[in-house]
Amino acid sequence: MRLLPIAVALSLAPVLLAQQAEAQPAKKDAAAGEVSAEAAEPVVHRVPYLKIAGSYQDLPEMGFDPTALLMGGGGPKPKPFFQLLEILDDLAKAPESEVLLDLSSGIGLNLAQQREVERAMDRLLAAGKRLVCYLENPGITTYQIAAQCDHVVIADMGGLDLRSPAMSVMHMKDALDLLGVQVEVTRVGEFKGAVEPYMRSSISEHLRKHYEAMLTSMNSDIVRRIAKGRMIPAAEVRAAQAQRMFTAREAKAAGFVDRIVPWTGAKRAFEVVRGGDTLEFVNVGPKKKKQRRDIMSLLTSMLRATKEEKIEDPQVVVMHLSGQIVDGNSPNPGMMVSGVAAKKLDELAENELVKGVVIRINSPGGSATASEEIRLAIERLAAKKPVVFSMGELAASGGYWITTIGRPILAEVGTITGSIGVFGMRMQPGPLMRRIGLHTDIVRLDDGPLMDAMDRPWSDEARARIQGFVDEVYDRFLAHVGRSRGMATEAVDKIAGGRVWSGQQAVENGLVDAIGGVDDALAMVRKEAELGDDVEVLHVPKPKSFADSLFSSIFEARIAAAAGASARTEVLRLALADWLRHTELFGVLREALTGHGKTRIYAMMPAGLRVR
Repeated sequence: MRLLPIAVALSLAPVLLAQQAEAQPAKKDAAAGEVSAEAAEPVVHRVPYLKIAGSYQDLPEMGFDPTALLMGGGGPKPKPFFQLLEILDDLAKAPESEVLLDLSSGIGLNLAQQREVERAMDRLLAAGKRLVCYLENPGITTYQIAAQCDHVVIADMGGLDLRSPAMSVMHMKDALDLLGVQVEVTRVGEFKGAVEPYMRSSISEHLRKHYEAMLTSMNSDIVRRIAKGRMIPAAEVRAAQAQRMFTAREAKAAGFVDRIVPWTGAKRAFEVVRGGDTLEFVNVGPKKKKQRRDIMSLLTSMLRATKEEKIEDPQVVVMHLSGQIVDGNSPNPGMMVSGVAAKKLDELAENELVKGVVIRINSPGGSATASEEIRLAIERLAAKKPVVFSMGELAASGGYWITTIGRPILAEVGTITGSIGVFGMRMQPGPLMRRIGLHTDIVRLDDGPLMDAMDRPWSDEARARIQGFVDEVYDRFLAHVGRSRGMATEAVDKIAGGRVWSGQQAVENGLVDAIGGVDDALAMVRKEAELGDDVEVLHVPKPKSFADSLFSSIFEARIAAAAGASARTEVLRLALADWLRHTELFGVLREALTGHGKTRIYAMMPAGLRVR
C-alpha cells in the first residue's frame, strides 16, 4: 500500500517496455531480416524469497522436551532470532528491488521480538525495497509482520485471526489439597502474584485488574503496528480484535489485505501479482559455513560439545542471561545458573578485546541469592567497560534485580518487567504422609530443627523468623532499585510490592530508561566506547549442541519407548502441553518439594505469566 498501487504499476509496464524498445531497436538477422534470438529472450527478474516460519528464541536451547513423549517426536527446534534480523538486514543491501516474504506457516515471536522485527522491516523499506507477503491462515503474530509489507495477498480459503493478547495463570491449590500437600508462604506485597497459584483456587480481583492494565499497554503497541502499516485508524483495528475472525474476503473488505489469490503457494501467488513476468526466485537464508561432508567429520562435529567462539579482535559482546535464576556452579539448559553466569561475566571483564557489553535479559527471576551473585558480577563488569541492559520478553523480579547497578536499561513495550517483591515458600506434605501411614519423630536439642520438619506446619515463632528474612531481602531489593534509579525508597515501594509492568509502563514509572532493542543498546555501547561500526558483535553463550543434549535425548527416547502408544492420548497431550508452559510454577514447585522442608527466598515473577 505504500508505493505505487499494483494496478497502476502493471498498467505502466507496457509503456516502459515500449520506451525501452524505441531506445534499443531490435537487431536484424543479416540473411533473413528477422529479430535475433538474443534480442527475443525475455527479461528475467530476480526476486529474493524468504520464508519465515517456526518459533524464534534469543538463545535457542536443545533441552529435554517432555511434550515430545506424547507427540511422537521432538518437533522443530527453535531458531536463532538474531540470525533472522541479520537476514533481513542483508536483504536491505541486496540489489533486487522486490522481496517476497512467505508467511504461510506459523510463526512464534514474542512482543519484544516483534518490535525488533519492525525496525528491521523499516530498514528494508528505507532501502527502497518493495515487500510482498503471502498469507494463508495468519494469526496475530504473523499478521503483525505482514501489515508492514507494501502488498499483502491471502489464499482464497484462508482466514485472519486478530486475537487480542491474554494471559493464563494455572492455580494448583485444589490439586495440592487433594494430594494432602500444604503450602506455607511468607511474602511482601499483595501484588506478589507468584504465590497465588499455590494459595488460591482462582485469581484475586485486584491482581486481575492490575494484569488487565498491563495487557492494555502491551496491546496498544500491537494496534499501533498494524494501524501504521495498513494505514487504518487504530480504533478500527481495536474493534476488529473484538470481532477476531475474518474470512479472506472479509479481511480484504476491511483493508487488512490487498488481494485474494488461489491457494497455490507464495511463488505462484507472486507470479499472479507480477502479471506474467519471467521470474527467478532466489532463496534467502542464513550464511552457511563450509563444512567437510565425509561421515566421520559429520559425526565428530555432532558429538563435539559446544565451544565459545574465541575472541581474537576487538568486539562488542551481547551476553544473554536467560531462564529461571538458580544457585549453582554447573550449567543447566534453560536456567540462569549463578556461578556459571558470574564466571562468564568476570571473563568478559578481564578480556581487553571486549570493548563493551550488552546484557540481554529474558528471565522471570528466581533465587534471591543467585540474583545478587549475578548482579555483583555485572557490577564488576560495568566498572571496567560500558554496559547497557536490553530486556527481551521478560525481565522481572530477579530478572530486574540483576539490572540494578545504575547503568542504562532499554525495554520493549511488550516486555514484562518489575515484579519487585520477595517471597519464601516450602511444601509441607504432612496430611499426605498421615494419609498413607507415614509418621516421623524428630529427636532434637531445641525447637530449631522443627523449622525444617516436612510433616508439620511452622510454629508462629518460626513463621515470624522466616518473615523477617523475607522482609530483609525485600528491603535490600528496594534499596538496590532506589540507588540505581535515583529514587527514594518510599517511591520505589509504591510501584513495587510485586506489581508487574509492561515496558512502556516501566518507562513511565522510572524503572526503565527508554523503549529500544538490542540495536539501540549496541549503539549506546559503541558511542560510549568510541567504537566504529566496523567492530564486530559477538553473541554469547552459544546455543547448546547435539552433544550437550545427547543424554537427555537418550533419556527421552527410553521413556517414550516405555510409555508406549497408549500414553499418547490427545487429552493428555493437550493437558501436558498446557502445564509445561508454566515453567516458573513447576520450577518453584520442584525446588520446594526437593528442599527437605527448608525455605528458599525467591525474587520471582507470577508463576506461568506469559502473554500470548
